[in-house]
Amino acid sequence: MGKWIVVAQYGKGETYFTEVLRRLTGTRDEALEALRAATLTYGAPMREKWREVYRFPGGDSYLVIVKGAVSLTEYRIGIAEKVWDSNDPAVAKAVDASEGTYQDTPPAG
Repeated sequence: MGKWIVVAQYGKGETYFTEVLRRLTGTRDEALEALRAATLTYGAPMREKWREVYRFPGGDSYLVIVKGAVSLTEYRIGIAEKVWDSNDPAVAKAVDASEGTYQDTPPAG
């Protein structure tokens, strides 16, 4: 069981924002289920005319295009697994034990 977030990213030009939509503890499949639900509800304008959802390769993120009465908005919505927490080093050890993908120390900056 991992700690996951569902995030939305959006913006224009040099200004981009990342918004955490949901935090959950569970499996990757549970995180993907939360992700798919977010693609159908996030960013709904007052009068949504249509919504298109495109999956990026790998399936961990989607491009969502929403047309409202007067606007067209694009979001990238994805999932991310917590692999390091300076307040809880056990997080990195748990990820390392389950997947062998992270070390006990953060990357050098």
